[in-house]
Amino acid sequence: MQTKSNTQTLDQFVTHVFTGEYEQAMALCDSDVKFVVFREETDSQVPIYGTHTGRAEGTEFFKNLAQLFEFGSFEMEDSIASDDYIVRFGELAHTVKRTGDVFNSLWTMIVRFNEAGKICLYRMHEDTAALEAAMHVVR
Repeated sequence: MQTKSNTQTLDQFVTHVFTGEYEQAMALCDSDVKFVVFREETDSQVPIYGTHTGRAEGTEFFKNLAQLFEFGSFEMEDSIASDDYIVRFGELAHTVKRTGDVFNSLWTMIVRFNEAGKICLYRMHEDTAALEAAMHVVR
């Protein structure tokens, strides 16, 4: 059963992302990894929305995330794992650099691993209304 090593891989991935070690994070991913953030479609007002495919787009996404936010808390409440998937959920509070407003949200992360133990899908769900309010997005 690969659940334990997948959990370790995801822990390493998250640590690398939050410390700006994007190359090391992407090394834990399949070359065709898909990052789906909040929704599959892109949005000109919220540049992190959308689907980002491959390691290069994944790196660009996480760099954009670091430019958008001053990372605050990112607390995991619990985790559910099977052979190929890990689902985690918790709470976060990040400050939007441009506005100075805090984005508070519950979050859910759904991660799928391939047979080689590489991340092949990373799907993030958060409170998009709270994000857009903190960013001062006008619809």
